[in-house]
Order: sequence, then C-alpha cells, then structure tokens
Amino acid sequence: MIASVAAPQDPESRLPARGSFFRRMLVHNVFWVFAVNTILIIVFTILSRNNTFFSPDNIRNLMADSATALLLGIAIAFLLGAGEFDISLGANLILSSVVAGKVSVALQNQELFVIVISSLSVAIVTGMIVGLFNGLVVTHLRVNSLIATLASLGIFTGLADIVSNGTDVTGIPQTLQDGFGLLRVVGMPVPFLVSIVLWVIAWLFLKYTRFGLHVLAMGSSRTAADRAGLKTGNKITRLFVVCGALAGVAGFLDITRFAATNIAGHTQDSLAAITAAVIGGSLLAGGVVSIVGLLGGVILAVILANGLIVIGVPSYYQLVVVGVILIIAVWLDQLKKTEKSIKMFAR
Repeated sequence: MIASVAAPQDPESRLPARGSFFRRMLVHNVFWVFAVNTILIIVFTILSRNNTFFSPDNIRNLMADSATALLLGIAIAFLLGAGEFDISLGANLILSSVVAGKVSVALQNQELFVIVISSLSVAIVTGMIVGLFNGLVVTHLRVNSLIATLASLGIFTGLADIVSNGTDVTGIPQTLQDGFGLLRVVGMPVPFLVSIVLWVIAWLFLKYTRFGLHVLAMGSSRTAADRAGLKTGNKITRLFVVCGALAGVAGFLDITRFAATNIAGHTQDSLAAITAAVIGGSLLAGGVVSIVGLLGGVILAVILANGLIVIGVPSYYQLVVVGVILIIAVWLDQLKKTEKSIKMFAR
C-alpha cells in the first residue's frame, strides 16, 4: 500500500487567516522584496545624472539583464525546493553558449529561423547533458549535490575552455543578434519575454501539477517521500536535467544579445541565482519555493548591479554588495527555518 504525502505548504498558505489585507501583506516576504525594489528605483533615479536610471533605454537594459538571471533563478528555486543545490549552473550556461555559438557561426549563411532553431536546440541538449551528469552523480554515486556540482563547475568550465580554445566565440551572425537578441516586441526585449513565459510556466507547474507537489514533498522530507513511493532518485535526476535545459536556454539568450560568448563572466551566476531565490522566499533547507518572490529577488539583484554602474560606483564594489546580500539572504533563511520549527513544535 502506498502512503500519501501531505502537500507542503507554500509561503502564501502560512499567512494569518484573520486580519486585514494590509496586515497580511506586511508579513508577506514578496511584499517586502518589491517594496525594497521600489525604494531602490527611487534612490537610483534621484542619484543618477538626468534621471538616466529610469530612462526607457535603461529600463530595457534592466529587462534584458534579467532574462538569463531569471532562468537560472527558476532552475535553482526548483532544486532548492527539492532540497538540492547546483553550483554549476553558470558553467552550464558557459558551455551551452560556446556550443551554440559555434553552431551559429557554422550556419551563418543560413536563414535566421534555421540558425535560431539549431543553436537553441544544441544549447538545450548541452544543458540537459550537464544536468543529467549532475543528477546521476547525486543520485547514483550518492554525492552531496553541493559537492557534486562544485566539482562540475570546474569540469564544465574547463570543458568550455577546451572547446573554445580558451577564447570567446566571436563571429556569431549579426542576424541572430538583430533578429532575436535585440528584437523588441511591444517595446520589450525578446529574451526578456522568453524568460517571462518560462517563469509563468514554472509557476503553473509548481502550483498546479503533481510535479510541483513532488518537488516540495522531497524537499520537506526525503524519507517520507521515499516511503510514499515517489522514486525520488529518478525525480531528482529528471529535475537536474530540466534545470540544465533552462541553463542551456540562458546560454543561448546570452549569445543572441551580445553576439559573442563570455566564458569568464558567468562563474558566479549560480550564487547570484541562489541569493535571488532565497531573498524571494525559497528555503535553503527545501520544501518551500516562491516563484513570484524569485522574480522580485532577480529584479533586486539586477537593479543593484545596474544602479551602481549608473551612479558611477566601480564595478568591483558590486562583488562586495552581492556578498553582503548573500549573507543577509542566508540570515533571513535561518529566521524562516526557526519560525517554521517553532510552528511545528507548537502543533
């Protein structure tokens, strides 16, 4: 007989049942994330010369910058929900972009549709292979996902260097950049719209499918999920594959925007994604994911990075800011875990 697994509660389900709408909003993590974003927008707009931070061009830059960050954030949020990590997402993005870049260069005389479909396909397949490798190491070799993907970070970053001979792939067709990466629809960059569509799909999957339920169940109690017959090993492997595919899409979007790879620029992306997910309301310990909050966390990170540049702060200070934010995010995560434990003990 297969036992049933109680559906893990999402952040919204733990809000007070009584009280005004305003009071419920004040204790909601998502509210505070977007409130901080609003404050930062006001501050950077005031401090920037001629209010350039809030100019239409810079808003579009913020959207474009959010595209890859949001995709990696979705991937890490689902993994955190299942109680796993992936430090190699940035390396996955780099390798996928290198492979996709080389394919696009080889097809530069073809139609835009052929270049897009071929480059995107190989990027996704590359990302899935990396994800499959990580999933098998975690589930079959039983290596902790943090350690396994930390090793993968070195392996696949090195492999990207080997494939590209240690240099960025250039000569990517201008038509790919003009016809996709820099293309706007209703005033918004296409890469941003792609990431938003995938973000909505991720929210729907988490909220309304058995897949989302199983992810949170595994993160809440792996032992209970195993006893319920969920075959957690297979599901974790598949989850790594799906998240690898998202990293592959992010790699493709990256080359369409810049018409070149950036093999030295994404190694810290996984930490940024984890920070955005935790700030948005996901728990490092697993069992709780906030896809809406993730969007707020990504926007926060992008606003900070862009805003500091606009007001003239040297780029290397951004590393300090990201580190401080990561510490704050982990501290908030500990507070949420403590609150969760107290509530469980009080029942």
